[in-house]
Amino acid sequence: MSMRRLAAFLLPGLLGAGITAPVPRTASGATDADIERWAAAWNSHDIDKVVALFSSDAVVDQPSNPKPLDAKTLRTFFSMIFRAYPDFHITIEDKVLDGWKAVTIERVTGHWRGVYTDPTTGKTAQPNGKAFDHPGAMYIVYDARHEIKRLRIFWDQLTVDRQLGITPH
Repeated sequence: MSMRRLAAFLLPGLLGAGITAPVPRTASGATDADIERWAAAWNSHDIDKVVALFSSDAVVDQPSNPKPLDAKTLRTFFSMIFRAYPDFHITIEDKVLDGWKAVTIERVTGHWRGVYTDPTTGKTAQPNGKAFDHPGAMYIVYDARHEIKRLRIFWDQLTVDRQLGITPH
């Protein structure tokens, strides 16, 4: 599926009335600079830069985790991601800004070169060096300080599992 078609499919539902989070409303909103800062932080592999994107009361829905991450637990999980996939990289393919809400369509690439710990089971898996390359969508809600208050991550785990040669669960 092309990025444009994926965006056309996901954006109405993501920006619709069904997904909201209380955020302060002011005359401004999320900006291109917020999205540039988002991509730069992830691509830096500097966990402090990533954590600095989030407010102290942030909530992160990430498909691998059995419950939402918060400002404290996101550091542990994403540090493990950087160790497991040291060349993890995102490319912003498209974005939509709507007030304090943003949706990004991203291409996510990398190689599995470090130990991965499954957050659901706690089991570890050894790396095999295989590559992944998949689309992802991020629903981001910023607060008035341009910090992320809410993040919902969407990606196809089955595709990634197949690319990495692991058994889907």
